[in-house]
Amino acid sequence: MLKSVGSLLALVAGFISAPTLAQDSYPDRPINLIVNYSPGGGTDLVARAIAQHVEPFLGQPVVVMNRPGAGGTIGVSAIASAKPDGYTVGIVTTSTLATAPHVISVPYDPMNDFQLIAGLSEYLYGTSVPTGSPFKTLGDLIDYARENPGKINYGVTGLSASNNLAMVKLMRAADVKMTPIVFKNTVEEVTAALGGHIDVTNQDPPAVVGHIQSGKLRLLASFSQDRWEWAPEVPTVREMGYDFSESSSLGLAAPKGVPEEIMTKLRDAFKKAAETDEFQEAVRKIYLVPRYRDPAEWKAELEKALHQNEKMIRELGLHRSQQNN
Repeated sequence: MLKSVGSLLALVAGFISAPTLAQDSYPDRPINLIVNYSPGGGTDLVARAIAQHVEPFLGQPVVVMNRPGAGGTIGVSAIASAKPDGYTVGIVTTSTLATAPHVISVPYDPMNDFQLIAGLSEYLYGTSVPTGSPFKTLGDLIDYARENPGKINYGVTGLSASNNLAMVKLMRAADVKMTPIVFKNTVEEVTAALGGHIDVTNQDPPAVVGHIQSGKLRLLASFSQDRWEWAPEVPTVREMGYDFSESSSLGLAAPKGVPEEIMTKLRDAFKKAAETDEFQEAVRKIYLVPRYRDPAEWKAELEKALHQNEKMIRELGLHRSQQNN
């Protein structure tokens, strides 16, 4: 009888201690990192850089898995539906958490289906024109647009894309009207600007810095909080008197339900990796800006963007609830 009771207590103790032991030994195998865009792009390269530099702090390989499609929401959906054991993390962005849910139906709650790990980097935006353009400054462009409503056309990769929302903010702030031209992708848009088929391209540094440095494009303004480090002589729109800025972020999240002990290990490891000189140099090399944010700071930033974007998207008639009206 005593032997049976002892065996039962040992069995119960085993069940109680098993999760704790698993968390203490975490991680004991490779971790998958889902990237919601195709290989070779800026987001993918940031993900591969952080995967490389976090391995020494986790003690296990981090395996990048690309899951592109539907504007990045397929990969984000895969993160949300993954087993919450700490062995699947992934890239989420402002566009997939704070914009896409207003435009299309997504199978995740952007603020409640994820546990944020860290904000890693920012996409910047800036307005450029071909070097043969008569517009030497943003003021020249605004003056012409004010006198010729709708005649200036600018490229975007979607009416709800961040680069278009930035241009809408500029037009509202300056009280002018310009005409958006939608392209399938960034390459098509920038190529059209280089060929003089559109007047303006509002794109991120990876798409245009090479052309600016070679003298084919001229940057008129940075839409970001700071001047571009690759064109420090060009002011921000805020410096020019327009009270706004526009950028978007990317970082890492895990599915909801990962034990807090494991989340603490993930957050500590990725913070250390994000703060290494090697990671930050890798990000700058592809013309993005490294910017670590802790989970609370980044969530507040995303929540603010979620609400602001909904207001603007509804005002533009682009909200998914308005699309069949």
